Amino acid sequence: MHYLYYVILGIISYFIGNINGARVISKIKHGDVTKSGSGNPGTLNVWRTFGFWPGVMTFCLDMIKGLIPCLIAYLTFGYIDCNPEIALYVAGFSVVLGHVFPIIFKFRGGKGIATSIGVFLVANWWVALIVFVVMIICMIFIKYASIFTIGFVITMSIVEICLTSPTNWVNYILISLILILVVYAHRSNIIKLFTGKENKTELLKMLKGIANKNKVSSNNETIENSNANNNENFNKNTTVNSNTDDIKNNVESNSKQEKQD
Repeated sequence: MHYLYYVILGIISYFIGNINGARVISKIKHGDVTKSGSGNPGTLNVWRTFGFWPGVMTFCLDMIKGLIPCLIAYLTFGYIDCNPEIALYVAGFSVVLGHVFPIIFKFRGGKGIATSIGVFLVANWWVALIVFVVMIICMIFIKYASIFTIGFVITMSIVEICLTSPTNWVNYILISLILILVVYAHRSNIIKLFTGKENKTELLKMLKGIANKNKVSSNNETIENSNANNNENFNKNTTVNSNTDDIKNNVESNSKQEKQD
């Protein structure tokens, strides 16, 4: 009976994995990320196609997609006399599988890194955060996003295998399967890295460009507000001068009238 619970968890998690953040953001932006850039429905391609914030939203959606089923499984399966750690990785493997090979998109999915981050955040959040920061720093200096993605999953998989009890051989298999899935999804990136054809990701340059763009927008807004205020003051002065001229004309007209009388 316990095995049935794991099977149901795996099926539900797989279909949750079919929900692709990049495709959702593409619909909102009235575009198709699979027909631009690398064609990969993932964070980096959305960033390059639609901009920084859509890329961040894609990453968050895919990460939450991996986090939620794992967290629910870990917190609830202990109450039905099941191993919560096994439940966590059953959900984790299934949701990553659903992301990489989604049946509703003809098995054409993303590469699973953001979803894997969500899984490992539930498994060991503080180690995952440390590894995440270290890999971001490495990406800044090495300038290859695939180094960050592959490096994170390999490191976290090794850490989790080392921390898993030797008697819990099922988790060894599930963690290894997550690693194999993500590495397989990055196979073209690995080939490009070894052949020197991998595209570089200038993270700092991108962030500086965004900051400069925001600064320019802010300056333009300030100039527009200043021009609007000047125009308003000009209109007020024109109105006042016009009223003053009208008063003078009325006084002169009255004065002439009095003299004629």
